[in-house]
Amino acid sequence: MAVLLVMVMSAQTTLGASLFGDHSCQSWQGLGHVEKRAWANAFLAPLSLTLKGLQKSKEDKYNDDPKADEAAIMSIDAFCLRHPDLGAADGAGHHLKKLFEIPAN
Repeated sequence: MAVLLVMVMSAQTTLGASLFGDHSCQSWQGLGHVEKRAWANAFLAPLSLTLKGLQKSKEDKYNDDPKADEAAIMSIDAFCLRHPDLGAADGAGHHLKKLFEIPAN
């Protein structure tokens, strides 16, 4: 099951990045809070819903929390500081893996 979730996360992250734009970590740091919030919600909400369904859970750990975007933005910010050569979508995927307790690759 964990392998399936990781595979779906990778595919969904790639799809999400193509739909919503994959900001480099450098460009992510230059966005304002409103832009970060809009991107994080547009990118993470459907991925979270997908993971909820795959895990057959009653709880959607992102969409059920009205302040989930704040934690996501802080997580992506921290990820981008540690990995300036990667993108915001990578940071968002990392955040969801932690949120849904998916083992790292």
